[in-house]
Formats: sequence, structure tokens, C-alpha cells
Amino acid sequence: MNKNIYLTVVLLIIISFNAYSQTFIIQARTMDSKDWGFINLKGDYILNPQYRKCYSFSEDGYAVIYERKIGYSFINTKGEKLQTEITNFRLKEVFGFGTQGFKNGFVPVLVKTGWGYMNTQGKIAVPAKYNKVSSFKNGFAIAQIKNDMDVIDNNGYASGQMNNIYIIDNKGNQKLVEVPGIKEIKWFSEDLAPFKNDDGLYGFIDTNGNVAIEARFLSVGYFNAGLAWAKTNVETIGYLNPDGEWVIQPQFFTVNDFDPETKLAKIKQNDQWVYLRTNGEIIRFDDSDYISEFHEGLAKGKKNEKLGFYNSKLEWVIEPQFDGVRNFKNGYAAVKIDDKWGIIDKAGNWVIQPVFAALKDVEKIK
Repeated sequence: MNKNIYLTVVLLIIISFNAYSQTFIIQARTMDSKDWGFINLKGDYILNPQYRKCYSFSEDGYAVIYERKIGYSFINTKGEKLQTEITNFRLKEVFGFGTQGFKNGFVPVLVKTGWGYMNTQGKIAVPAKYNKVSSFKNGFAIAQIKNDMDVIDNNGYASGQMNNIYIIDNKGNQKLVEVPGIKEIKWFSEDLAPFKNDDGLYGFIDTNGNVAIEARFLSVGYFNAGLAWAKTNVETIGYLNPDGEWVIQPQFFTVNDFDPETKLAKIKQNDQWVYLRTNGEIIRFDDSDYISEFHEGLAKGKKNEKLGFYNSKLEWVIEPQFDGVRNFKNGYAAVKIDDKWGIIDKAGNWVIQPVFAALKDVEKIK
């Protein structure tokens, strides 16, 4: 067989395998029911409407449901409940995002008065000894014990140190951050996380718990596309590289993080929202009533009271025609015509016709 033909066949087999090995699930509600169920990309229910309070599936293959007198539990794509070693627990709730489920194989759980992490086998993989925890993101989570409690190290010994913040990786390893004066650590992005010190200033810390950029800013954003915004002591904002050097000099007053795919950031200049490239170039899009942040290469726009999507070249790729839209996720977006929701792909083709009362994002399960 010709070598090029052989490689093409192998590539097609790999693509085909990946397509069949992935499952796409959408949380859905019909027009005649108040209960939620879950559908596939054909629009067929894989779990019939039966849940009054539930949340989307995570990549780990579980969705959170809540039942009165029972509390929280997790179901798989067959509707089977995950057997957990404890049953009396609570989950984190984040305003605007709902209840937090599994991420990176772990979910934060409150057991009595302490927070820990449960894995997808239903086991408590990180002991519930913390007063404050974050969900996992990009392979790491942050956990904290109050100053008035003994700090327990990985071997179970009380260290008596004032530092009480831990970085937890996706294997459940807990690393005490031994930098004095750190009050708070946020999410990791591109292996750096913003931290706040006792003086109220922000810097960045790496995944080993070492300071990568000293705390000298009034506020900072997250690293994406190699840059993060930072606000100076005179409240002007620019963008830093991971070495803490200014790549785009402080000159703005309202900004957002860069989008890693399009490498564009939505910022405000002279009371007008525009886009900023990583080289400092400003670009404007005047063919939309407003501009939004990009998700998977596309952004929501509005024209003549209808919503559509444009690309990073600021070209309409899906003409404004919808009455409601959600951001693209995993290659698909929920959109609304009149009062009914359906699903489109990035070419604007209907994947699921608009027949549902409500749809959430298309979630991909490994």
C-alpha cells in the first residue's frame, strides 16, 4: 500500500474512533414539563425528564442531582447513582454557576464542618479537613485552613505555621504553600495563579507554591495566550508576560483576559468596547450593537434586534437571526427562535431543531 494512502487510512480510523468514543449530552426541558432530562445530539432523550433540580454532565461522566429528603447525588449517563462511601455531604454552590460537580476527577464536598474532595469512585480522596476549598481547574485546586487551627502537613503532623493554604493536584497530593503573607490564591491558568498578600496586593504563584511574579499590583487577571492583565498603583492596566515584564504598557482602565484561541481581549477604550491583540493592536467591530468575549473562536453579536456569531476577523459567520443564544461549547451552541431552543454547529446548521423550552450547553464526556 502507498505510504501516503496508508497514513490517510490510519488517520481516518483514529478520527472515527475518537468520534465514536466521545459522548455529547445536553440538559433539556420540554415545553410541557417542568422537569429536566438529558438528550443526545440527535435530540433523543437518553434520560427522560424526571429531575426537578439537576445540573449538566461533566467530562468525568457524572451529573449532580438534588432530591428532597435525600440531598445531593451523582448519576451516570444511564441514570445510575454513584455509590459513595458517605451520604451526608453538601456540595459547593457558586453564584451564577449553580452547584459544582466533578472536575478533573474530583468534586469538593462538605462533610460535617470540613471540606475535602471526593473522586469518581465515590471515595474521599482528600480528607475533609479544610475550611475553604475551590473546585479543580486545569489540574489544580486551592484549599485553606484557618489561622486559628493547627496546619496539618501531608504526613498528618501539626506544623504550627501561619501559612495555611494548600495547592492540590489531580492525584490528590497536597502541597503547603510556605510563602509568608499570602492571604488568598485563585485559579491556575497556564500554570500560574493570582495570589493576594496581607497588604492587599496581587502577584502570581506557580504550581510548586513559589512566587513567580511579586505582589505589586492592585489587581490582576489570568494568564491566557501568554499574557495576563495587571493594574498599577495609579489604576492603569497593562498586560504582563510570565516573567512579570510589560508586553502591553499600562494605559487602559477596563479590560478582560485574553481568549486563548483567538488571542483577542475585550477592553474599553474611550468609553467604547473594542478588541485588543497580543501585539497591542486595537481593532473595532461596528457592525454589531455590542461585542462580547470569544468562545471557541466565535463571539455573540446583535444586529437589528437579532443575535448571531462573528469570527476573529470580525466577519459574521452565522448571520443574526436568533432571539437568544448561548456561547459555543464543544463545537455547538444552543440558540432560540421565538420561545423554542435548538442546537446549531459552527456553520450555523441545525443539529437539533428548536422544539425545547430550555437547553443548556453541549457537554462532552470522555
